[in-house]
Amino acid sequence: MSEHPVILYIEDNRDNQRLVRRVLEAHGYTVLLAEDGPLGIALARETSPALILVDINIPGLDGFETTTRLRSIAHLWGVPIVALTAHATTDSRERSLVAGCDGYLLKPINVQALPQQIAEFIGGKREAVPLEDEARLLRQHNSRMVERLEQQVRQLRSANNELQELDRLRRQFIASLSHELRTPLTSMKGYLDMLEQEALGSLSQAQRDALGIVAHNVETLTRQLNNLLFLQEMRSSELREAPLELAPLVERLVAEYGPLADAAGVHLQLTPPHRQPSVLADTLALEQALRNLLDNAIRYNRRGGNVTVSLHEDATRSILTIDDSGMGIPDDQLEKIFLPFYRVERTQQPPIAGTGVGLAIVKHVVEAHAGQITVRSELGQGTRVTLTLPRRSA
Repeated sequence: MSEHPVILYIEDNRDNQRLVRRVLEAHGYTVLLAEDGPLGIALARETSPALILVDINIPGLDGFETTTRLRSIAHLWGVPIVALTAHATTDSRERSLVAGCDGYLLKPINVQALPQQIAEFIGGKREAVPLEDEARLLRQHNSRMVERLEQQVRQLRSANNELQELDRLRRQFIASLSHELRTPLTSMKGYLDMLEQEALGSLSQAQRDALGIVAHNVETLTRQLNNLLFLQEMRSSELREAPLELAPLVERLVAEYGPLADAAGVHLQLTPPHRQPSVLADTLALEQALRNLLDNAIRYNRRGGNVTVSLHEDATRSILTIDDSGMGIPDDQLEKIFLPFYRVERTQQPPIAGTGVGLAIVKHVVEAHAGQITVRSELGQGTRVTLTLPRRSA
């Protein structure tokens, strides 16, 4: 026996856990606890216990099935598994042994005898059902296992049907939400344009200033709504890929975001590509991703800062790089920025409006195109986002 043999105890009752641990650790054992069968199986895979104690009446995956699954783990083939139960019946004992247990102890536990009983099982003691009953008991055990599996299949099928119905309702809700919100926003933007162009009458400077604030907030609301709806739509739809030249798309978007950059006091520039990279892509999806990258580079920048967009290619990839001189991202948050609804914590800067889904959209779109996105950032100095797409042909 090793200096500190490990005993794995699978038991959902906290009082029994404390009792067994106190008794066995007082006799030089190390006791690992698991509250249910799946956790016990996971611990057994990760460790090398000298013995496993299993409460037969644990909820969910009961002790019989837990034992059978433990017996399928190769490095546990010689490890004794001992059943614990409060049911002192021949049927319960035989079922435990047929399921794969090597012994059977009754509750309440005899604290004086338990250490010696554990030592005997570790030393090689084994119990078994009578040979003439083994085949019958195995058939019964297998029949119960099959019944349980069939019940689980029925439950999974029912759950799957419910999930499909929920998914249908979700898509229906998104479609309805898209129509109900985008329709009034379109009308609002149309009338704002008419007012700003003085198609409905001349405006004073104060009225122009007020309309500018309204227009800015309508644009912000439209952008956030489009992001939220697009993220949901992308998750439940397939890409519509076609050959696409990246340079004209990037040039158009950089020109479109020029006024936003000017208003923020940010210098936005495009480094023209030497060649014309072409990819197989869903144009609408890729455009939405690039819009979010440009929007972030401008909004999270500083007045007087720079945003440089570069586009080039190598033998197998088209590569888009966006460098900004903004506030940067802390190292401990770089891995989280692509999570839906995650916002970088900025304690020393004023909050910036947003929903936290822009980069989640970017990551989803890029990975759906079999591409990659990487981010390098230095706090207070700026961020570089690199997007690579394989040069696939149709």
